[in-house]
Amino acid sequence: MDIFAVISSLGLIAMYKCRLHPAVKGREPSKQKDLIMVSRNLFCAGVSASFASGITAPLDVIRIRRQLLSSSYVPTSVYSFCYYQSPNAVLPRKAAANGIDILKSTAKYEGVGGFWTGYSSEVMRQWTYGVTRVGLHRIFTRKISDAKNGEALSFQELIACATAAGVLAVPLQIPFDKIKIRQIKDMWYGISRYRHVFHGLSSLLCCPKFASDFKKVFPAAMARTVVNNITGVASFDFLQQRAGSHLDVNATMKTVMFSALSSCCVTLFMAPFDSVRNRIIASPNKYTGLAMAFLKIARDEGLFGLYRGASVTAGANWLHNFIILNMFEMAGSFWDRFF
Repeated sequence: MDIFAVISSLGLIAMYKCRLHPAVKGREPSKQKDLIMVSRNLFCAGVSASFASGITAPLDVIRIRRQLLSSSYVPTSVYSFCYYQSPNAVLPRKAAANGIDILKSTAKYEGVGGFWTGYSSEVMRQWTYGVTRVGLHRIFTRKISDAKNGEALSFQELIACATAAGVLAVPLQIPFDKIKIRQIKDMWYGISRYRHVFHGLSSLLCCPKFASDFKKVFPAAMARTVVNNITGVASFDFLQQRAGSHLDVNATMKTVMFSALSSCCVTLFMAPFDSVRNRIIASPNKYTGLAMAFLKIARDEGLFGLYRGASVTAGANWLHNFIILNMFEMAGSFWDRFF
């Protein structure tokens, strides 16, 4: 069971108890309402994002390895390595030609658990970055809607909210992304530089190149996150506001339909940014920035190199966004029963 889900459940119960406490009841209604609204959105974002990551973890492992592993990759022969170096290989595994090869090799050498490599890092990532990215977007849009007396937001306002939430979320994303992606890459060769996510965080912060590598990946991570938020969350809200009232179906069916369309937008636009970000994280000495990475990949592999592993990437990104949007609504309904 996801320990963070347990912690969240306990927190939810505690908040419910506090809500009944006389000191809390004595607060101004507007402030109490704001607190409940903020807590609701952050809680729903954490639950939906971490649940979605658990479902899509196997696809994540395959797509990241497909994006990173190529015939030109040679593990370093140095066993004593800093966090940005790769350890020497201990398994006789070569670069895989396609996703099927990665699937077979992962199952053979790592077992079923190999498809959840780096999941502990991903859970931490979603309960920080995911909560901020999705939760703050919902909070911002709610605040603007209240200021407009409940009127629907324009698409420009939705884009602004999605962009602001994405920018604030990126610094929380990068450390856990570095750990997760490197765990997935390293375990292909049978060894990991990190024993667990907290060891990874300690290694990152203690390494003298952390700040410079953070700067290298920050533009790519920001571009990916902003594109993800606009195409995956803002577009969903826009469809709900503009088309929802014209469809004679229940709310659940509307959520399913609009989340499916929004997830298609994510799949189409985010793949190149996803690939570039992963490569910068895995090989910061080879790819020194967003523009340089785009140009180098296009020159060495052609434009289709930006879409390496596109089929698996499309499936992972579509499913992840689809689950988040639907789980958010389900978690919100659960919350509203108690608050």
